[in-house]
Amino acid sequence: MSDVPAPTDRDEAAMNALRQALKDGSRRLALRAVRMGLPLPGRPLQALAEHVGLRDVIRRERIDVVLDVGANTGQFAQGLRQAGYSGRILSFEPVRRDFEAATRRMRGDPLWTGLRLALGEADGTAAINVVPSLTVMNSLLAPITASRPIESEPVEIRRLDTVLPECLPDFAARRILLKMDTQGYDLRCFAGAQGCLASIQALYSELSVLPLYAGSPHYLESLSRYEAAGFALIDLSVVSRRGDAIQEMNCLMRRTRRDGTEGTRTA
Repeated sequence: MSDVPAPTDRDEAAMNALRQALKDGSRRLALRAVRMGLPLPGRPLQALAEHVGLRDVIRRERIDVVLDVGANTGQFAQGLRQAGYSGRILSFEPVRRDFEAATRRMRGDPLWTGLRLALGEADGTAAINVVPSLTVMNSLLAPITASRPIESEPVEIRRLDTVLPECLPDFAARRILLKMDTQGYDLRCFAGAQGCLASIQALYSELSVLPLYAGSPHYLESLSRYEAAGFALIDLSVVSRRGDAIQEMNCLMRRTRRDGTEGTRTA
């Protein structure tokens, strides 16, 4: 094999100039599209940015287990796999039809397993409100405005800190990302995780700005509770809007050190 000369300072400077030119050109092109009133793919680009943020946190915090709470049909976990995450995934989904769809996605993936359960602040049972035409809106809370037909299904509820030792006996030695998307129920799920909180290094939760469900906490209350438990906000992203107002957001958070500074950082 022929020798390849090492890049010189001049070569490096040329590459940096090329990168900056491409960046500036892309920005000018985007601003020209805005000026012309062209429709821009905002949500797909934002979803891509969220996956990049999750990937970076998973790498930086050395996450080896993802708890997918409110898994629906498994689309979040499947997205993690497609983005390159190869560690353990535990999906929790209480609605029978959605859990069966998620189970089909898990086939052939020995590190992705699921439990047909809801997670909350106490073990027990409850009736979940199911929206057959839009199952991502299923919730243990009652919708404020029922614009679609709703069915009811009985489900089992467990605290995360009682069920996790059963399905992941070595959880205390793991580095966990807790993802919650439970349509207004995330804080109650989080309340049931207090006994395993030390293993949770990052969390990804849906926040309500304009409530869709009776009894759902305001986003400032949720952020306050997460921060009080030792998590620092990394990113916020818009999930949905009502008119021009933000209706729901996702928050990505990382555990802080005992001195209050952020966790592992890279240069």
